[in-house]
Amino acid sequence: MMERQALMRYIDERRDEAVEFLRALVAFDSTFIDQGKSGNEGGIQRWLAKTLEEWKFETRLFEPDNAKIASWPDYNPGHDYANRPNLVAIARGTGGGRSLLFNGHVDTVPLDDLSKWKHGPLSGEVEEGRLYGRGACDMKAGVAAMLLAARYARAVYPDLRGDVLLESVVDEEGGGNGTLSCIEQGYTADAAIVTEPTDLQIFCASRGVYLLEIAVEGLSIHACFKWKGVNAVEKAMTIANGLLELETEWQVRRKHPLLPSPTITLGQIEGGIGAAVVPGSCVMRYDIKYLPTETGEGGRQIPVNGEDVKREVEERIARICRDDPWLSQHPPRLNWYLGVMPHAIEPHCPLIDVISDACESVMGQKQISGMPSGADARHLQNNGKIQTIIFGPGRLENAHTIDECVDLESYFTSIKVLAETIVRWCE
Repeated sequence: MMERQALMRYIDERRDEAVEFLRALVAFDSTFIDQGKSGNEGGIQRWLAKTLEEWKFETRLFEPDNAKIASWPDYNPGHDYANRPNLVAIARGTGGGRSLLFNGHVDTVPLDDLSKWKHGPLSGEVEEGRLYGRGACDMKAGVAAMLLAARYARAVYPDLRGDVLLESVVDEEGGGNGTLSCIEQGYTADAAIVTEPTDLQIFCASRGVYLLEIAVEGLSIHACFKWKGVNAVEKAMTIANGLLELETEWQVRRKHPLLPSPTITLGQIEGGIGAAVVPGSCVMRYDIKYLPTETGEGGRQIPVNGEDVKREVEERIARICRDDPWLSQHPPRLNWYLGVMPHAIEPHCPLIDVISDACESVMGQKQISGMPSGADARHLQNNGKIQTIIFGPGRLENAHTIDECVDLESYFTSIKVLAETIVRWCE
């Protein structure tokens, strides 16, 4: 007990250091480009590698190799990894203990309209207990927390028996090939924690995601002769309305004890060349989220096959088009351009027991839930065969937003919980 108190005091004494470390991460522009086809992660990864070497961790930088991961489930093709290395760091234990792997991504979504930011997206400014900047929430706070937790636990407990592996990966926002590459390279452990923002809840499930592009053909003509043309935007809305009906059906009949029901979100629409022209084409892009399992009779959880989800969407679109004279003769072109599998872990596995105890020790409570979005946990769980949970600082609602931020108290608490988990698991 005295040593555990010493660990908490050790972390409390280094709060300023923790803030400056996170600010340093936020200062790097590590945005992904064109849905992860390229990105700017090189600078932050090299800086982190140098820093972790100074902390006496074993480090390795390596670029994902598309040829080596192309045959793996959930691989996303067409991405270039030149100057986009993964970083793996290892703190070796003395031997005989359980190993623990931490995973976090350094890529972020684009900075958005700079004029709308009150706090600069690379500033790391602190105001009223929050640190601001692109990636502060998703998920540089989580990366900083896992790295510092390993450093601090090792400092207070230098003789921990189990290894601690730290993966700082690229291209999570573009589909997760960075983590997939770490698995292909053979990095594994007895358990894993992905430090995405969970508001300090323990997430033992996450939804799967598909991104779908629907290209609709019309017949362009001057607007004064609109009856001689076919409005592609209006035809696209016919499909959109039908998919809203499908989403409503899913909301009613598809349930999971820890996750929201599946959703079908129209996120982007492009069509037409001007107000005076009947649009001859329209493109819609959808985010479709689905469950790892669905609650059946008697509360039994039934696994969901992602291919079945895609097939149901395609069949609904085909049905909509059959009822429309134009669309039945000019069906839309469908392009499923990104896929993210769901993940789920048994709620009473050893890792959840250990991190639950750590949460109760540090915070006086625990909460087990699920992640409404996708996450790299599914690669570690499904492809790596590692029991994996998601736990980290920040609220997911603050991710990908103007003036993205993380609550610093949540950040400090996550360092404590993760450090305590390392000690409990690896000793």
